[in-house]
Amino acid sequence: MPNPGISEETAKQFIEAVEEQLKLGRVPKGTVSKNGPGALAAACEKLGYSGGGASSRLASAERKYRKVDWSLYRPADPQEQTNTPVFDLPEFPTDDISAEDMLDHLQRRFEKKLAHEDAKTWFKVKIKTNDPVGLAVVGDPHLGTHCNIPLLRRDVDILRNTEGMLAVNIGDTADNWGRMVYLYAEDDISRPTERKLARWFLKDAGVPWAVWLHGNHDTMHSEFSTFLKSENVAQIPMVDWRAKFCLTFPGGGEIRVDAAHNHKGTSVYNRLHGQKRAALWDEDADIYVAGHHHTWGLTHEELDDGRVVWMARARGYKWIDEYATRHNFHRDEYGSTILFVIDPEEENAVRRISAFADLEEGAEYLSWKRAKKKAA
Repeated sequence: MPNPGISEETAKQFIEAVEEQLKLGRVPKGTVSKNGPGALAAACEKLGYSGGGASSRLASAERKYRKVDWSLYRPADPQEQTNTPVFDLPEFPTDDISAEDMLDHLQRRFEKKLAHEDAKTWFKVKIKTNDPVGLAVVGDPHLGTHCNIPLLRRDVDILRNTEGMLAVNIGDTADNWGRMVYLYAEDDISRPTERKLARWFLKDAGVPWAVWLHGNHDTMHSEFSTFLKSENVAQIPMVDWRAKFCLTFPGGGEIRVDAAHNHKGTSVYNRLHGQKRAALWDEDADIYVAGHHHTWGLTHEELDDGRVVWMARARGYKWIDEYATRHNFHRDEYGSTILFVIDPEEENAVRRISAFADLEEGAEYLSWKRAKKKAA
């Protein structure tokens, strides 16, 4: 709860206590006295307050109730008259709100931010049908001169025209070099061009986006992720790096998806080490999928706790990569987008979700599953 501050009753009590001390001969604030504490310190002592914050307490009380009548001072000793200033110092208003008011404001902002962050964990994407659907995890696009544009356009056409599709952008929509801006000199593309391509991918390509992640390239120059959010008129959930969400179906079925630009952990022996680590040690999901490495892999596995899970990595569309060439990384040819075909009414855990490294084949399987169900 926000701090309510000093009450009017407390403020009245404090002002009157100071004035009572003035009448008893305690000197006003700012006056030198040889006869013990001044009226302000004496009032604090009488009411059991710490003297350290006397001035702040007085200012709060005067704002809440009224100003102290310092003219009530009656010196107990005539000699005291000689030490009373013949002038009054000006009182300036404070230049900002009090620390308590700042804390109240920051508390409200923190509570809003925390609620926002909590809402992005296992948020629900509500599917309107119990028919099979396809969850397409689109690997790093890196829209530009190094992107396999023919393959990307083929896959965009499949995603746009296949009934029952929804898509996840795993991140790195463009190179967006940021602090490595010198690399633009090695590429015949500009930031404005990248933004035009990103706007097309988000709004005009016709891809049925359900979730959009920001990868490391998307945040190299923070203006780019801000630009993407400003173009997101459809209010597609845009999440930094990792999204945990549920696909919910009218019949009560639910598929939990842990999609990250990359999960923690790598191994030269297993391209899906990060996804296996997440499946074993993080929260339960049915699908663990990432991108980032420009490689692909699929594993369907029953864990020791009985869960049947898919672990996957999408290769993406950056086909020309000097970094990969220089460090002897193999250029994978498949798995740019990974498609999960989900049948929410299938009780067999192994058959409930099927995965494809070839989007075209997966789309054909999805269409066949949907047609089969309608015929039945």
